[in-house]
Amino acid sequence: MTGLQGPLPRSTEMSAGPLIPAPSAWFALLQKHPELDPAPSRFEPLQLSVGRATQLIRVNKEINGRIKFRNDVEGADLWEIGDREGDCEDYAIRKLQTLVEDHGFPRGALTLAACRLDYGRGHAVLLVHSDRGVYVLDNLTNRVMPWRQLPYRWVAREEPGAPFRLWRALFKPAA
Repeated sequence: MTGLQGPLPRSTEMSAGPLIPAPSAWFALLQKHPELDPAPSRFEPLQLSVGRATQLIRVNKEINGRIKFRNDVEGADLWEIGDREGDCEDYAIRKLQTLVEDHGFPRGALTLAACRLDYGRGHAVLLVHSDRGVYVLDNLTNRVMPWRQLPYRWVAREEPGAPFRLWRALFKPAA
């Protein structure tokens, strides 16, 4: 999108910390859906063209409109591919699957991420790593946002190609 404003504002890279254990519910998801496993992929930001940005916006809006929010049963943390109902990670997983399978996005540029909302509740989103920075596809907004514009406390994200399917700790440095 050189020389063009494009449909998305410029973002920045995220600061990444050490490798850490992945959420246990994520392992259960991969047992049911091995095609979603990022381990065979290499972490590599994608070239974000205007067309790709438009696809991100469309997929985020379509899936947010298609799935009705439903919390997991009390005490359960079930990660599934959202269909008609689901909680935050179910939306993110559906977006991941749709972008990879239907639109040819590279798996190594898309990572599920855990964060905390401004009131402390756990939340999950899909991160898109690009040559223009990191963008967030979130069930709480139809806008595809640069990660720094969200009031979240970032916890961790998938790490494509990591040994033992570890995740990467994240933090938002002071502005």
